[in-house]
Amino acid sequence: MPVLIGSEPISQLPETVEEIYKSFPFLEAEALKLVQSPLRVIDKPEGVLYITQKEYAVLHSSDENFSIVGTDDATTCHIVVLVNREESSVCVAHIDSTDDLEDELARMVFDVLGQQNMKNDFPLELSIMGGYCDEMRKSEVLTLDLLHFYNQLPVKFQLKSLCVGSVNTRSSNGINWPIMYGAAVNIHSDFVISPAKVYHSTEGVFKISPFNYRFQSQMAEWALKSDDFILNNFSTSPAVEPEHFSKEMKEVFQFIIHNPFPMISIFKFNKSLKYVPSPQGQWLKL
Repeated sequence: MPVLIGSEPISQLPETVEEIYKSFPFLEAEALKLVQSPLRVIDKPEGVLYITQKEYAVLHSSDENFSIVGTDDATTCHIVVLVNREESSVCVAHIDSTDDLEDELARMVFDVLGQQNMKNDFPLELSIMGGYCDEMRKSEVLTLDLLHFYNQLPVKFQLKSLCVGSVNTRSSNGINWPIMYGAAVNIHSDFVISPAKVYHSTEGVFKISPFNYRFQSQMAEWALKSDDFILNNFSTSPAVEPEHFSKEMKEVFQFIIHNPFPMISIFKFNKSLKYVPSPQGQWLKL
């Protein structure tokens, strides 16, 4: 079912982001407003649900545990926001690729549809943010892949915001940088999106389903490497990553080194991990 831009379905997707902005100038104008909005600094955990890379969350406006859901540190990654006005719910996702993730991407759409399921008479509002004019064109490929994916689903979407590519790019010392690294959605204020810094809404818990990964013996060596080595070998955009990128990647390596077989040490008996939020914004394990 084609995505709607304004009242026009995009039955045939343009080949570049610039073609989209040229055909629909209001999208570029709205994107410029967004990147020029004041940056919201969220420095307290109370009422905030943070989404990291490869995660998504669906929340309802009546949720008493949270008022803000958001993510940041997106360079070539994209932030997707889906708003369901009929169910008064929102989904926020931090996506780094569509490769082999069609099932997961579809699942987040069906989660935010809720009771409507596939029979949505009213379109989901779709906003795509992040990415910039990077040298390898990874951002633009992801933008077009996402639009193509949503265009193929049997669900109605209204593209409300597309803040990507040239609109989200600034140049400094000959290097292109993203303007907007993150976004936050206020779920109690009409789902307003602001530039900024997985919760299961039906159960009221944060749930991590069992998953596996491949331990590599080189990780012990990588954890001791310089920050420059980490940036240049594990980032899609080494010149513009936040300062904490290398530190956090080394923490990931250390975690995997200490848990080489997650199905044994973390997800015992193939059980999900579940956490509930405290009033102070901390997560308590069930």
